[in-house]
Amino acid sequence: MDVLHYIWKLLRPWLPWIAVIALLYLLVASVHPAALLAAAGRIRWGYCVPLAGAFFLYLILRAIRWHLLMKPLGAPNSLLDSLLLFTGAQAAVLVPAGQLLLPVLQKSQYGTLIRRSAATVMVQELVFGILLIPAALPDLPFYQNAGWFLLVAFLFSFLAGTLLLQRHTAQVGLRLMQQIPFLRAHVPKFEELRITCVLVARTREAILGSALDWASIAAMGTAFYIALVALNAPVGWVGGLATFAFGASAGTVSALPGGLGANEDISTLLLVRLGMAPGPAGVATLLFRAETLVLGTVVGWLVLFIFRDRFGIHPSFRGLLAVVRKGEEEVVTEIRKIEREVIQHLGGREEPAHQSRQEELVHQRSPDKETMQRSSRPG
Repeated sequence: MDVLHYIWKLLRPWLPWIAVIALLYLLVASVHPAALLAAAGRIRWGYCVPLAGAFFLYLILRAIRWHLLMKPLGAPNSLLDSLLLFTGAQAAVLVPAGQLLLPVLQKSQYGTLIRRSAATVMVQELVFGILLIPAALPDLPFYQNAGWFLLVAFLFSFLAGTLLLQRHTAQVGLRLMQQIPFLRAHVPKFEELRITCVLVARTREAILGSALDWASIAAMGTAFYIALVALNAPVGWVGGLATFAFGASAGTVSALPGGLGANEDISTLLLVRLGMAPGPAGVATLLFRAETLVLGTVVGWLVLFIFRDRFGIHPSFRGLLAVVRKGEEEVVTEIRKIEREVIQHLGGREEPAHQSRQEELVHQRSPDKETMQRSSRPG
């Protein structure tokens, strides 16, 4: 048993990447390498420039959206700060638990507790995932199983949202977690995160900011359409938008790093159903995914390198992993400080007291002198 446990411990971090390699191999094998190479020779590379422009527009819109979500927490970010922080966090898009890099950078810059800014990331991703579903609907007539998949994606987002935002449903989930030994210690952590998510999601910024989510989806749909144009594909903008949304939903449900493998496979399948040959469909998908992932990662690393002193992070892969792990540890440390209060809260406070506790948890901030000096720096 000890040997098996040791082997499992070694293999577990690599399991997502094994799944990614298997799915990408399935794509190449099903399309055939010769067809992919032949289609790649027909790429009109000049279209990579507007594709990059559409992707950068997507990043800017997403950063502005996150900037608005941070406002209810009283974060002192300027818009430029949020743009730099959000862009720098793209360096960890392919790192397990890489979403924690953005809250860690926010804490390094302004002292915002990680568990609070992590709630803004969760709300942003939850809303974005839900809005992807109607954008994918135009592909439904071309793939008989698409409706079932979108239903699963919707239920995935709906249940996650219900568990986070509905108090009574969350209480049932928390009671179940308390009965499971290895989940019991995470109950206070989840409840604190849930309370912050509720307060962020109910703000005017969260509701009106959904327009920015729509715009960012349209920007990435346009980027996908440009990749199709680079291959002379007979698919219009609506088809490109729907295929991007469907592939992004598949990547989200798969929980693989960056959605790799699942996104490419489903997008290629849908493009074939829309009338493209398998070779050009696979190359257009890979062109879009490769350029957006590489650009996001490279620009993220550049921002981390240029502003490494400001963010307090060593610009290396090992440094990135260290800061993500540090973020995970600090979340646990911060939660333990309020564990007793949260357990008392779960023990049956009245609704008004519950609401006042929510306000207290979100608006209570105690940055030290160094943090205040940091927040007063320009830009």
